Amino acid sequence: MGSGRIRKYTSQNLGLFVLPPPEPNWEKSHGRSNLDIVAVHGLNGDATHSWTDESPSGASTMWLRDLLPYKLPNARVMTFGYNASVIGNTSVAGVRENARRLLSLLRDKREEEEDDITGSHTGSRGSIVFVGHSLGGIVIKQALRIANNESGSFSDIAESTTGIVFFGTPHRGADAATWASLVAGITTTAFGRSPKSVFLRTLKPNSRDLMDISEDFRPISTKYAIASFVETDVFSGLRRVVVERYSAVMELAHEEAVIIAGNHSTMCKFSRDDPRFDTVWKAIKRVSHGPFQIEKPRFVEGGTAREPQGQGRRLPEQYLYTDQSPAGLLVGVAASNLRTEWSLGRAAQQPSGGFVVPIFEA
Repeated sequence: MGSGRIRKYTSQNLGLFVLPPPEPNWEKSHGRSNLDIVAVHGLNGDATHSWTDESPSGASTMWLRDLLPYKLPNARVMTFGYNASVIGNTSVAGVRENARRLLSLLRDKREEEEDDITGSHTGSRGSIVFVGHSLGGIVIKQALRIANNESGSFSDIAESTTGIVFFGTPHRGADAATWASLVAGITTTAFGRSPKSVFLRTLKPNSRDLMDISEDFRPISTKYAIASFVETDVFSGLRRVVVERYSAVMELAHEEAVIIAGNHSTMCKFSRDDPRFDTVWKAIKRVSHGPFQIEKPRFVEGGTAREPQGQGRRLPEQYLYTDQSPAGLLVGVAASNLRTEWSLGRAAQQPSGGFVVPIFEA
């Protein structure tokens, strides 16, 4: 959600923009990027202001550019802008059209980067994490569904994406009056007479468009690690939160739901000393590793695998493969939707890195 005014969308804020590193010679100091982080703003937002904190002193912090690179120095950060004005929006481009434009622009950026590195399309591109605020999360879900369906055009994006971070994404919608009231200076009369964005129809509670996008996304959701941030503060003048928890969380087995202080607009804007940023960048880092993978029962010995043979002892039901330390494995088990009556065996670190943990039925 934007900052309480009707946005003007021009070539300056429409498209996919690669954010410059915070310091000169960044690549020389940290090496080439191996991760693309792509941020998509929400309703009435734009590619820059939706992610920028404006302090009372006048200082502004665009955390994607000013803070995130110091935590994830090997990431290339991009932000996507599209016409998301609430009213006065005569564009007929909806979620699907903007999702397809995002895919096309991202494909081009990644091919350009690959050409610079290798001189040809070799497929040696980094992983992708999407970050979506509000409506932006819906655009991301639609984009990934298109990417998985059209394997020839966008297969790199479908297969390279490891995770998604959602901020207040209304997976089940919110009423139109709620969205309209968030834009300061728009009177009831103006809202009633001006052309309304096609997105308002999409974002109605349990709209057909939203349900279709969610149903299409669910079968592919297990391919991606997901963190969903839920707002806690009421929006001024609205006397309630914009996106309730039931709409902000998809209730997927591997989804991490995180409560974050702030209203629908400020939940994704951080100053340099904001402790909430610590939670956010760590979530981005976690999902960049992809989802926990559960495979069929097997023993892993000396770096090779063989099917378990009955040898008169209790065999694991499944194995959990994770790059987390053993101390963090219980989180992985919960995220994998394992039954609570299952227990963990001893974690074995693998030569290639990461851990293999046997899971027994209690």
